[in-house]
Amino acid sequence: MELGISGNPLTFNDDDDDYLSAESNADVEDVPFEIIDEDEELAAGFYFSLPDIWLSDFDHQLTEPLCPPMSDQDFLRYYSFNPPSVSGLILIPKFTPQRPQLEYVSLIQTQTKAADFSFFDSLNLQILQSCNGLFLCFSQPSQLYHICNRETQHPEVLPTSSFTTNHFALNLAFDPYTSPYYKVICVQKLELQMPLHQISIYSSETRTWTFPDRPFVAPGDIDFSDGVFCNGAIHWMRRTTKGLYFNVEDEVLREMPKPPLKEGYSLVSCEYFGECQGHLYYVVASPELPFLELFEMKEDYSGWFLRSVIDLKALAIDFPIMGRRSNSPHPFFPRYECDVLSIVQGHDDEDLEVILSAPGEVIAYNHEKRSFRKLCDLRLRPDVRGVWYRVYSSYQVL
Repeated sequence: MELGISGNPLTFNDDDDDYLSAESNADVEDVPFEIIDEDEELAAGFYFSLPDIWLSDFDHQLTEPLCPPMSDQDFLRYYSFNPPSVSGLILIPKFTPQRPQLEYVSLIQTQTKAADFSFFDSLNLQILQSCNGLFLCFSQPSQLYHICNRETQHPEVLPTSSFTTNHFALNLAFDPYTSPYYKVICVQKLELQMPLHQISIYSSETRTWTFPDRPFVAPGDIDFSDGVFCNGAIHWMRRTTKGLYFNVEDEVLREMPKPPLKEGYSLVSCEYFGECQGHLYYVVASPELPFLELFEMKEDYSGWFLRSVIDLKALAIDFPIMGRRSNSPHPFFPRYECDVLSIVQGHDDEDLEVILSAPGEVIAYNHEKRSFRKLCDLRLRPDVRGVWYRVYSSYQVL
């Protein structure tokens, strides 16, 4: 199923039930990571050698590699045990007649200084995606796409190509553990009357666009502009049948298992599809049910398993604004007003926190501990009554 081989287009059929399985120059040389934290000088040297994307004094532009080569094995081992985590969420209301106002929600209880994202507005940049600290943005005045790092505040213009002209979607892929360079995956629809698509790839290392020479036929209801980057691949889900995922390095396109849909319910929707610490998560909801179901993808991509169930009725006892419409439910709208914003690592490694928005509030719910905490209040203008936001992750800067 590799792209780049001459032949007929790849076809992914709705009725096909066969699953296609997935196949630094540190300053602390020769020092085991276990003892780094015990020595202040070694620790200082270690943190000085961290990838620049997470350093607050990162001041060179994106024309340089985003982080230094990471060849030291102890460095990588330490880094794998202490991965940077999502420090906050950028929320932009989905439905508002006015210019949407950005909100920042800190996920770090000890964070006292508010993150500054004003440069997006100052440069007339609209955030489209975020990936491990980088942002894919669009400038309406110039009609150009940019890659931004919040620390540098110097956006890099994404070169245009014949692939980014009509009926295309862009996805950002960046993994600082493996490379200081990012890639942008473009999926272009070649024919309007036929779902024939072509993938092209931009590399910040070579500064060129390339494309495998084999197009593919994709189901019509896949939103290629809403991919999730996880474990070196971009994932696109469908609402009813199998999705697709594209391995960025191997340039291989494969099918994903069907989403976990509940039998016997006519109105079931995906409330969230995203990743956390290398795991894919899918949250299912229905107006007919007073709970959310959180599913996790198996490591071998053989299917989904139920991770937890969130009882919205019980949660609404402590956050009653969620249930303000529960006595007069609508057949097409949820009984409880909330939306899944993100799934993040809890304070304990085994814990997951589901970040939810309620009208005017953001809540962190820990199912393993059956606990919750209010993160913040949201600024609600009279024209913003919903709980639905476009969400972008911001990473902690060391």
